[in-house]
Amino acid sequence: MRFPRPVAAGLAATVLCAGLTGCTSLSELTSSSKSLGVKASPSAAPTAKASATPKAPVRPSGPLDTGTVTHRIDQGNFSVALTYWTSDNAKLYTADSLKTINVAAHIEDADSTHRVSVSTFQVTQDDGTKRANVATDNGKFDVTPPYPYNTVVVVPAATAGAKTLTLSFRMDLLVETAPKSNSYYRSTALDTLTLPLLTNGAS
Repeated sequence: MRFPRPVAAGLAATVLCAGLTGCTSLSELTSSSKSLGVKASPSAAPTAKASATPKAPVRPSGPLDTGTVTHRIDQGNFSVALTYWTSDNAKLYTADSLKTINVAAHIEDADSTHRVSVSTFQVTQDDGTKRANVATDNGKFDVTPPYPYNTVVVVPAATAGAKTLTLSFRMDLLVETAPKSNSYYRSTALDTLTLPLLTNGAS
């Protein structure tokens, strides 16, 4: 038997629906399929960069941080040992603080038959902006071994904002040319101490 075209299409759809489980109506069968959309993952929030915390300037270590230091200066056939010490806390030195430094000098590697004396002991300070005389001792002092030379140097305030203070030491020595000759030659010993100073924010 031959059916009209619309009727034939309806029957074919009915047969097809009957063969599929879960199909309840022709409208379900003929409805357009929905796209299977993939759920987009939320974009990662930008990581905030940690703000760099400025580091406080660090004070470099200084020669008097432990309280004392000894320098030896070669003078040819003998040497001069200069010992510096302080009861201050040198780690807290600032440009405007007073600094009290003890100095002891003695002769090494020389016999006691040649007399040695100090004719000048001088200390100057340099803070990078200003240079000034701190102390001058022009007395004549016997430092023939085992006798030492001792003095105390009070260093005044430096220029505001200075980061270092350089102390220069000069010791003029008169050395006997021959035992009991009463004839002398001069030998000059030079030494320096560079003291770091605390500035604003330094630790």
